[in-house]
Parts: sequence; structure tokens; C-alpha cells
Amino acid sequence: MNIAMIGSGHIGGTLGKAWAAKGHRVTFGSREPQSERMRSLLESIGPNAAAASVKEAAAFGEIVVLAVPGTEIERVLEEAGDLRRKIIVNATILFDGRSADAEVRRLANGTRVVRAFHTSTWEALANPRFGASNATLFISGEDEEAKLAVLRLGAEAGFDMIDAGGAEAMAEIEKALFSFWTALSPRFGRDYAIRVLRREEA
Repeated sequence: MNIAMIGSGHIGGTLGKAWAAKGHRVTFGSREPQSERMRSLLESIGPNAAAASVKEAAAFGEIVVLAVPGTEIERVLEEAGDLRRKIIVNATILFDGRSADAEVRRLANGTRVVRAFHTSTWEALANPRFGASNATLFISGEDEEAKLAVLRLGAEAGFDMIDAGGAEAMAEIEKALFSFWTALSPRFGRDYAIRVLRREEA
């Protein structure tokens, strides 16, 4: 699969590396695709990774992952151009009280948006195994086909994936995870994760 990774920081770089290792072709969209930092990232990933402008990367990807600071959402979506045939994976976070989910769906109107890869720290994204278990990640969205594609990508990256349903359910999960973060991060730091245990269906 061709994946456009808009953002090459902790989240974008970590996910891009995991998917390239599984044989997907990953192109990072950047304002500085020829920078030394980007060259170093590509060398660490290997031949399945490349860098281009945001627009070029978005044109390349069947799936376009937004892994940029919340303040950059509008800019990169404008630079990306027409995304109506793409699956947009929104991994962004806003810290001003607004919903990053609602903001991306508003700005990328008419596209298939899946909310994912934002319910864990990047440290857990880099290593989702905790003993015998792997970390749970939650996704949401309205397009079932798009969610299935993202669920597969998450599983390939080593996660226990749960489809939370729609935006309202994800908002409640985000509130709960924020409460966990407030209580647990002083004790465990950033390298911890949530695992949801459920009974196997008979």
C-alpha cells in the first residue's frame, strides 16, 4: 500500500518506519524534504521510504496520515490539495479546547476520515509490546471500509485495535484516557499503555 505520512516527528516517523518494515511504501510530506533531518530519517527506515512536498506525498498515498501539530492542520490540508479519493487518518491533537476530529472533518469535507493513532504516547507507538500483551489503540469514523484499512495497518504495527464507532464514542474515550494520563503519568512517565481485555466470543 502507498502511504503518505504528513509529518515526520515522533508519531509520523515511528508509524512510517513500522509500515515500511512491513513492505508498504511510505512517502513523508514535508516543507523541507531535502533537509538533513529528513535524510537521516529515511536512512534509518530503508528503501521503502521517500520524502516529497506535502502535495506530492498526498497525491502518492492511498492513505494520507496527518501527524502534525494541531496548529498545522489547516495549512497542510490546504497544501495537500484534492483528497476526496483518499482515506485520511487523523492522528493530530489540539490543545485549545477544540476537537481535532471535528476540525479535520470540517476542513477535509467529503473525504473518508478515520480518527486513529492519537490515543497512545509515541513511546508506546514505537514499542507496543508490554510483556505478553500489546497496547490497545482506538479508532473511529463513519466509513466502514476506511476503518477496516486502518485497523489492518494498526495490527501490522503491533497493536490491539478497537473500533470505537463514531465521533461521540471516541470523544468519551479521549476523556477517559486523559483522566488516566493525569493519574498515571506522574508514576509511570510516558512509556505506558492501556490494554482492553474482553471475552472471546463462543
